[in-house]
Amino acid sequence: MKKQRYLFIVSLLVSLSLLISSCGGAEEDYYTEEPATSEAGGDVIATGEPGDVVFDLGFSPEENGFSFSNYGDDIPAINLTADELRRMFGDDVCARMDGDTCVLTPPAEQWMEQINGAMAGGHCEGMAVLSMMMYTEQISPADFGGTLASDLDINDEVLQREIAYWWATQVVDPTASSVIAGTPMEILEVLQQMDVNGETYTIGIYKEDGSGGHAITPFGVEDRGDGLFAVLVYDNNYPGETRELYIDTRDNSWLYEASINPQVESELYTGNADTYTLDLTPTSARLTQQDCPFCEGGGFSLGGGKLAAQTQPLNQVFLDGEGHILIEDENGNRLGYVDGKIVNEIEGASFTAFRMDASGNAPEPVYSLPATLDVTISIDGSDLSEETLTDLVLIGPGYSIGLEGIYLEPGQVDTAYFYPSDEMIAYETESDESPSIVFGIENPDAEADYYFEVYGADMVGGGTITVWLDSAAGDLLINAEKLNGEGAFNFYLTRISDEYEDEFYAEEIILAEGALVYINYAEWSDDNPEGIYFGVDLDGDGVIDDEYVVDDAGE
Repeated sequence: MKKQRYLFIVSLLVSLSLLISSCGGAEEDYYTEEPATSEAGGDVIATGEPGDVVFDLGFSPEENGFSFSNYGDDIPAINLTADELRRMFGDDVCARMDGDTCVLTPPAEQWMEQINGAMAGGHCEGMAVLSMMMYTEQISPADFGGTLASDLDINDEVLQREIAYWWATQVVDPTASSVIAGTPMEILEVLQQMDVNGETYTIGIYKEDGSGGHAITPFGVEDRGDGLFAVLVYDNNYPGETRELYIDTRDNSWLYEASINPQVESELYTGNADTYTLDLTPTSARLTQQDCPFCEGGGFSLGGGKLAAQTQPLNQVFLDGEGHILIEDENGNRLGYVDGKIVNEIEGASFTAFRMDASGNAPEPVYSLPATLDVTISIDGSDLSEETLTDLVLIGPGYSIGLEGIYLEPGQVDTAYFYPSDEMIAYETESDESPSIVFGIENPDAEADYYFEVYGADMVGGGTITVWLDSAAGDLLINAEKLNGEGAFNFYLTRISDEYEDEFYAEEIILAEGALVYINYAEWSDDNPEGIYFGVDLDGDGVIDDEYVVDDAGE
């Protein structure tokens, strides 16, 4: 069966090549007996007789690959913990240390939650990276109970966390901005320069719309003749097998037959010199401490490949769940899905498709925006066939703002307005119940970090609810001016200081239409038994009409 599949692919490639040649002129316009060269000239791609292996790193999928297949949330795996974040970014991720235990800042906790949620779709990136690093002896399989990667047990929690660590490097710098996006021939040239004692790479493949990202481990190149090369790879969806990605130097195209797992029918991934759907991530970029995108004063580099832009503070936008989002700035420039394809019209913005394929349900890419940019984000359920639960979170240097538990029905389109510089979010819906509105803030120069939830809000008839964090005054404000009727909400607070962590709950707080509720959180701690001060401006005129103290319902 495998032999028949192989013959089919080779036959298909030859047929495609002949078809392209016949459409564009004489065959010699596309192929010459001379070795392939780069645009700058010179012999850059090693060639040989048909069937010759012209490059071999020595990696064996049977021994050096994992014996288990790529996995998502189909097993109860442990992903990132506070220890992995501290290892990746340093001590700045910790709000405090409890002995040797790092208590994460609220933005760090939120970022970890989003990344771990994304891994439900697969761990191929981490498996592709770690298997190569074990082969090159940068990481020892003995640390996980074996002499080779193929000896290791997927049920080992330490191994699961290690795979998750290397998976997560794909969305942070310097790894993300070191990705080499090139033409198929440029990729082939770089691959043949790999060195077991030097630089190695993982390959990222994508569909032409930028979705369906998958990571594989290259280790050899075979010349198939007539300008056709087979890149030999370990695909962790196929344990123990040598797979082949084809690059045709005559028309600068590539082709790979991939499947999300061996039980699912495969499909062809294809591309050419114009699609940039094939890229390489150098292992060396992953080995240094990564730049923390959610730490106070942190930065993140725009773009990727050979021309990475200067580092500047960015916000990352995550959609955890089904549906799509479309981000617009105040001038109507867009980033996100339009008619089934991703567009990017916002200056300084970018997106990164996760390399993960195991479930077939690849999540929305992670979007990066200039940190000071106010945006409107549409959460679109037009393509859904059934109701789904979705989260939308924006995370930037020292803060996180988001919506959790959006019940998105087929055809429903809700709107969120993010004002990160003002620490403000507004949510507009026609539904009767709003999602949880969450805030996390890191205060390195203050006494404590805070995490807030406004949840269980009952918004009969829908409307718009706005939540504003005034960290300078120590107030959280809830604006119900655009509600269509009276509602109620619950409130949760976590306060993390150098000495301890406190929690506060309040339930069934009335949210009158047109009212503005002030929650003076900064004055509360466990040492203040009288609870939290709430002030209510009933008509939005700036004057407090009612005030009361809410006790901790958790006591």
